[in-house]
Amino acid sequence: MRFNNLSHDEKLDLKKELENTIEKLGGQFNFLTMLENIREEQKHPLSNKTGKLHFKSGTITWDKHIFEDKVKVLKQISINTKEDNIVSVDNEKIKKQILNTIKTISKLSFKVKNKDQKEDIALEFKAFNIIDDNNVEFDPIFQIIFLDSVNNTKKILKY
Repeated sequence: MRFNNLSHDEKLDLKKELENTIEKLGGQFNFLTMLENIREEQKHPLSNKTGKLHFKSGTITWDKHIFEDKVKVLKQISINTKEDNIVSVDNEKIKKQILNTIKTISKLSFKVKNKDQKEDIALEFKAFNIIDDNNVEFDPIFQIIFLDSVNNTKKILKY
């Protein structure tokens, strides 16, 4: 997601979605603390064998272990893709890696549980928004939580 490339309305929609997510997770302080905890990890949290990420005010769980090579592909896509459509890559070898990663991770559901809230699941999201076979985008909340910088998230919130 290239925030600067979005239209004004798209930026406002993204900001609203992020604010709703933050509210479900106990406020901006808890959310930004969670993001900073994720960025401090030596090994990327998505590759945890337990499929869990514990942070100060809760837990994120997903259905199965994601191998390190898939996490590397996700990071590369996030950094190098200029368009929202992550399968619009000319290099066939890289495109095959991306499609394999999408096939593996698209079935996973990420569930966030807050320690302080009464309901079991505060938030649930997928890694990708699959429009069709040739058009796949990162789910913005997945990208913000696991791939984007904290500064980019702050920039969205200040918009």
